[in-house]
Amino acid sequence: MFWEWVKNWFFSLIGVDLIVKAMNEGVPIPAQAYLQLVFSLVTLIFGILSAYRAVYLVIGLFAPARKYQPQPMDKKYAFVLSARNEEKVIGNLIDSIHAQDYPQELIDIYVIADNCDPEDRTAEIAESMGCKVLVRNDPTKQRKGYALQMFFNHLKETVGIDAYYGYAFLDSDNVMAPSFLRKINDAMQQDDLMTCTGYRNVKNLNQNWVTAINGINMYRNSVSVARPRAVVRSKMQLINGTGFVLSYRVLEKNGWDCLTICEDGELSAKLAVNGAKMGFCEEAEYYDEQPDSLRISIRQRLRWTKGCLINWLDGGHRILRSFFRKPTWQKYDGYWDFFPYALFSFLWSLTFQISSLILFLCVGDNGYNWWSFGNFVLTMLAGQYLTGFFTGLVVEIREWKKVHFNVFEAIIYLFVWPFYDMIGIILNIMCLFMKVTWKPIPHKSIASGSELYAAEQLKGQKKKKDQDK
Repeated sequence: MFWEWVKNWFFSLIGVDLIVKAMNEGVPIPAQAYLQLVFSLVTLIFGILSAYRAVYLVIGLFAPARKYQPQPMDKKYAFVLSARNEEKVIGNLIDSIHAQDYPQELIDIYVIADNCDPEDRTAEIAESMGCKVLVRNDPTKQRKGYALQMFFNHLKETVGIDAYYGYAFLDSDNVMAPSFLRKINDAMQQDDLMTCTGYRNVKNLNQNWVTAINGINMYRNSVSVARPRAVVRSKMQLINGTGFVLSYRVLEKNGWDCLTICEDGELSAKLAVNGAKMGFCEEAEYYDEQPDSLRISIRQRLRWTKGCLINWLDGGHRILRSFFRKPTWQKYDGYWDFFPYALFSFLWSLTFQISSLILFLCVGDNGYNWWSFGNFVLTMLAGQYLTGFFTGLVVEIREWKKVHFNVFEAIIYLFVWPFYDMIGIILNIMCLFMKVTWKPIPHKSIASGSELYAAEQLKGQKKKKDQDK
């Protein structure tokens, strides 16, 4: 009975179940069978090509984080903060930089007050705290990429790009564990990296259900992609907007030239094509603020989704072309990082159902019926919810030491979390027809990186004591 079920499942998977059934019954093979075969084979091919990502998830769940050996703290770094109307939180971030356990004489802080309102005090606060401030006013170019381009052009004409070993990029709502820069420095020097990303935690995780599910997504990214790549020594890592350090060697020739609405993805694609060595240091921990309202969260995700689609259309084919010229695992892995899985899966399945329905209406093919489309919708929704629930469960368990909410909250948010990806499909469809522009995200959460990190360590010690009992 079991093997019969396995055989039927396999035949259905590869799309030959209708063909086998027709041959066994001695009747003509229905046209629907050939349609199903084509769609199933294409789906199977894509599944095989990207199946390694399931291995990544297993590694991320069970493998310990990679650690780096201490390196000399003799390199000079610049923190580059692009800020627009961030007077409420910019001082909090600067305090976090001043609290780094790295020689402060080797740290410079640059703040780009980018298109701030006249009454905003971002530049004034930053200057009073010892930062070097550049004021930029160009309402026709309101994106971080333009601000960074102006900054590095200015730097090239003054002290020179090579004045610093690396440039740390943080958003104004971020704060860092005191060891952030020291740990990044260890990784950068040990592996001679062109860029290194830290571990993103969330400082307002338990504010409400919106911040919670956005935060779980950040933990998932670390578990399913960043950590396993670091463990297997992959040269590929995806830069996620903030919390990363870039070597001066990346910027020496062209300065900053990533200007799309998702400049981080654009930069990642360029580094992958050029074979630049990219890293992830889990011990370099920082915290960011997640949107606390559904409206702002969706607005932010629309920009991310549109940016990812743009980067795939622009950078994906360049990575693929470069791969066929000179194959490397970094390029292969990088291409699938940009591939729009959710959009492709939905549109491909929908195309199959529509094609099958048209065939049924035209020839009355007995391989399809009116209930198939309804089953497709229900199966898709149920499958997505259950997959999301399972993923959220294992991520919460794996990252429990870092998660800043209690058991009751964890259970409640676990049931809500699957809707994050389900909404993602809708956002992907919307982005195909929308012109998405950059809009600032309001920040207001004040927290100490040192205190957040200390609370996390205390939670980890308590968990260890409980396990030892």
